[in-house]
Amino acid sequence: MKFQKRQILVAMSLLLLSNLGVSPAFADGGLFNSPVDKLPSASRTTLRSGATLVTGEKGRYVAQVLVTGNMDTAWDVLTDYDNFAKFLPNVESNKILEFRKDSKIMEQVSFQQVFLFTIKSRVKLAITESNRRRVDFKLQDSDQLVSMTGYWQLEPIAAYDGAKPTQVLITQVVEAQPKSGTPKDTFYDIFKNTLSKTMTAVGREMTSRESKKS
Repeated sequence: MKFQKRQILVAMSLLLLSNLGVSPAFADGGLFNSPVDKLPSASRTTLRSGATLVTGEKGRYVAQVLVTGNMDTAWDVLTDYDNFAKFLPNVESNKILEFRKDSKIMEQVSFQQVFLFTIKSRVKLAITESNRRRVDFKLQDSDQLVSMTGYWQLEPIAAYDGAKPTQVLITQVVEAQPKSGTPKDTFYDIFKNTLSKTMTAVGREMTSRESKKS
């Protein structure tokens, strides 16, 4: 009898989903296959709460934030190079120095408070934009870093397959190493903390721009 009741409930659920225009694949989780849904449970919970997620160690990190809005707004924020200093933490100045055939050269000056000292750093990066979804960057010159490479990626997120995306998963994958003489553990702690603050600021700026559109 219990088995029959369960069959009836499943059939009713499938009928309801069909009436809503949703594929029965939903019943076995097939529709929930977005980049967020593929993450571990704890990561999904963090992102869906609106918090920033940063994983990794020793200079290799993945930072993510899930923001309500559309891809165009997210892209505008990520590529608003001339205004980074207005909304990114610790950025004093940011500008495009030159345009090349397939890339741009960007210079950024930032500062960090380390104990009682304020340390300024300068990086020059080659920036390559792809399909309004990805921005690759590679270090050209720096007074603090020996290497840095990585990318930003934007992915639209919908509640289920076929639904209109209402959120954007913003991801930054980066690997950075300091020049010799810099205490690595201190560098890694500061770098990881800055990544978290940067992702939070990007999400906040995107939310602000979306609210101005409504």
